[in-house]
Amino acid sequence: MIRVFFNIRLDDAYLPERTGQWVEDEAEARDLARIIVRRLVADHGGEQRLLNAELAVTGEGGASLFDVSFFEALYVPVAAPGPVAEPLRSVATIRPRPRLASLLGSWRAQALALAAAWRALAAGWRARVAALPAPRALLAGRRGAAPRPRFRLGFVHGG
Repeated sequence: MIRVFFNIRLDDAYLPERTGQWVEDEAEARDLARIIVRRLVADHGGEQRLLNAELAVTGEGGASLFDVSFFEALYVPVAAPGPVAEPLRSVATIRPRPRLASLLGSWRAQALALAAAWRALAAGWRARVAALPAPRALLAGRRGAAPRPRFRLGFVHGG
């Protein structure tokens, strides 16, 4: 593994990278440089001067490894990647759902039982409210006569 720095040269300006990246070899550094250039152009694509810029890749001691022109990174085709040496794991082998369901199974059962109890309680409340007499009937029974009309906006009071 080597540590490389991707510095940008644009006209008279030199923008050094301070953190660096760890890569396997120079070929991986070159691929990563192309990715960085494409990302910079995607973010700042309207700037025409970027086509004149270069990405100077240096080693840890400051020694120049290679330069990548932004124009070259954008317009020179690259070889297609080769086949994958190792087959990918199938999705069926990654199954977190049954494990999660087994961990939360008892909590889920308790939550469902509690929800059923609340539904039964709410149904009882609805039955009690439905059995109550209408509010006008309560007022009429209390006073012995029909309730008097109350003052409402737009109506004349006193009949």
